[in-house]
Amino acid sequence: MTAGSSGNSQGKGAMSSRLGWAVLLLSLLVVVLFRPVAQLLEPVAPGVKIVLWHSQRGDERDTLETLLRRFNAMPENVGRVYVEPLGVPDAAFKDKVMRTIPRGSGPDLFVRPHNELGELFGEHVVGEVPTSALPFAADQYVGQLLEGFSIDGRLYGFPLTYKGLFLFWNKQLLPGGPPHDIEDLKRLAGKLPQGSFPLAYDATSLYFHSPFLIGAGGSVFGPDGRTFTVFDEPGVESFRWPGEWKRTGVLPPEPNYNEMVRLFEAGEAAAIICGPWYHPAGQVDAKHAWDVAPLPDVMGKPTGSFVTVEGVYLSARSKHPREAMQVAAFLSGPVGEQARFDKLSLPPVSLAGYARIDATAPSDEQARRRNDIVRVQRAALEHGRVTPNSERMAAVWTPAMDLLQASLAGRDFGKALEDAKYTLAQVDAARPSHVDWRPYGAVLAALLILGTWQLAVRVRRGAFATGATRARLTGFGTKAALPYLLPGMVAVALLVFVPLVIGAGMSLYEYDHGAFTFVGLDNFRKILFPPLSRVLQARSFYFALGVTVLWTVTNVVLHVAIGVLCALLLRPSWNRLRTPYRILLILPWAIPNYITALMWKGMFNAQVGAINVLLAPFGFTGFNWFDRFSTAFTANLVTNTWLGFPFMMVVTLGALQSIPSEVEEAAVLDGASRWQRFRHVILPYIRPALLPSVILGSVWTFNMFNIIYLVSGGEPGSQTDILISEAYRWAFERGQRFGYAAAYSVLIFLFLLMYSRVTSRLQKAEP
Repeated sequence: MTAGSSGNSQGKGAMSSRLGWAVLLLSLLVVVLFRPVAQLLEPVAPGVKIVLWHSQRGDERDTLETLLRRFNAMPENVGRVYVEPLGVPDAAFKDKVMRTIPRGSGPDLFVRPHNELGELFGEHVVGEVPTSALPFAADQYVGQLLEGFSIDGRLYGFPLTYKGLFLFWNKQLLPGGPPHDIEDLKRLAGKLPQGSFPLAYDATSLYFHSPFLIGAGGSVFGPDGRTFTVFDEPGVESFRWPGEWKRTGVLPPEPNYNEMVRLFEAGEAAAIICGPWYHPAGQVDAKHAWDVAPLPDVMGKPTGSFVTVEGVYLSARSKHPREAMQVAAFLSGPVGEQARFDKLSLPPVSLAGYARIDATAPSDEQARRRNDIVRVQRAALEHGRVTPNSERMAAVWTPAMDLLQASLAGRDFGKALEDAKYTLAQVDAARPSHVDWRPYGAVLAALLILGTWQLAVRVRRGAFATGATRARLTGFGTKAALPYLLPGMVAVALLVFVPLVIGAGMSLYEYDHGAFTFVGLDNFRKILFPPLSRVLQARSFYFALGVTVLWTVTNVVLHVAIGVLCALLLRPSWNRLRTPYRILLILPWAIPNYITALMWKGMFNAQVGAINVLLAPFGFTGFNWFDRFSTAFTANLVTNTWLGFPFMMVVTLGALQSIPSEVEEAAVLDGASRWQRFRHVILPYIRPALLPSVILGSVWTFNMFNIIYLVSGGEPGSQTDILISEAYRWAFERGQRFGYAAAYSVLIFLFLLMYSRVTSRLQKAEP
């Protein structure tokens, strides 16, 4: 073959390669752009487009979209109005509608539960609905459903369905039928098979506790709808009952939702309190051993529960309110009622809907049970209450949970009640008034001028210094380094400094109904100078700071001690299994910490947790680790120690490689003991590597949010919360006090900044 023919073949090969890459690139472009191009080319449907947002999944989503397709296909709607649904993740739903609707965008309609109305109304997100737009007359709605979507006598939504609590009961453990009174269940304590309990429900939740609060004659608000009465007589007495029932064997040792489901499906709970979202599985379903019944009477009277109403809201900024209300009336009317009953076993909202159900005899066991589920929910509504839609309701859940947890743990009920009332009273505490921002602006300007002047002085000094000094002052020796440093500097500025500045600025504001009011240092004053009686109580800054310091110190000590010990054990050359052991011991560090946290949470379960099983000979059967501060803190500590020691072990193993074998051999020949060799030979060599690791581990542990949040959840009563989890709770669980939470974050930053300055000096002093 000649050189020319060889060159031609190479050229053809290169051309073929380029053609192949071009075809591949074109194929990828077609795949990526097909959907958006097809949507652009799709002809626009004639008529008014109504956008509906929802967060429903599974069968509920299918039913909703089937109804909307039916609406779009109706002859009277074709060419005039059509609906375009959009699924939005539930966790982000409320935030999205609050950000989009006030700005004139977002949906025309959206589906949400009624208990969010107070907050949505305060943010001017929902529009008023005239009663004439409803598919039924106002007096044809069941119970107080319309009250759930009403504020000050004005309606803001179309009820679709509702969900209340009722009883699931085990026909094998209760052969005589479902219990009619709570006393029937109490009499079963100690008479059921070993490991079984008469009743199980989430006894730490006010929502699941509501049947007993209502049965005792309690209420959340007074007649004015604003005054808190949840901790007043006679209802407050019901908060004592879960603790009494747990100690007498009526409730399991750890009465929460997951434990309730596990016990019932294993056939170890005679009855549970739950709602229509739950369908029994496991043994109890395989044996067809379950049924539903109304909630048992309390104090000789029928009782209901808090009821959640799901409905369609009209956007306050909808451009087509008349057509949007037409869609909402269709979804909430007879056709929608029947579809939700047939497909989802959800109760209708009208008397006519119940009349249709009563007039139709069930054709099989499944239809009979569906009718029963609907009827027991109506009983929960008739004898219960629609959950208040006031935005003040958000402040009730946490103190109520704290009081229930104190009752279950057997702590001082009077003290816990006082704490719960104090927490609730903070909702009505006087809000700080607007503060003149100009003095703060002047101080900020002065600091900026001072900082600029200091920077200019240092740069001027560096201009006349040697190259090494100039590089140390400015961070680079020549302008050629700028292009390489710029991307990193921009990333640090956007991801670190901008959020830091915004958070610091937010700490000077108070958030209320979507508006920020400048309050100066008032948030810091409240945090740093609480009432003297609350300084050392849970949820105060100083209590959380003490817990955080204790948490950090104990964790770092254990991390270093166990890590160094494991490294020393894995060091000897005679250990043939060094490599497998190293891999196994690094695994806890390699697994994502939230997965590890959930695993350890399950291991500390009071009923079936591995920890209690192992410690059963020492009396830990049914022991609840999260009832006391000491044991809850221990559970957190064990989990985080398991996560943290591998890092210290890896660092130590690396440092041990740098020790000259001659030094250790000389120490052995000189007769040094093992402790002396460790103290005078090994420790001086590994200390330079351990010190920065200890500093880094301290910062990580100081802000270790996942373990606290997922393992103990702050129990009992926020006593195991650290500063970072306290900041989170103030922002998202205690009335959206974003400014207060930002002030917490600034104080955390200042504390860590001071710590870093101290430790940097220690590092410099290290020989």
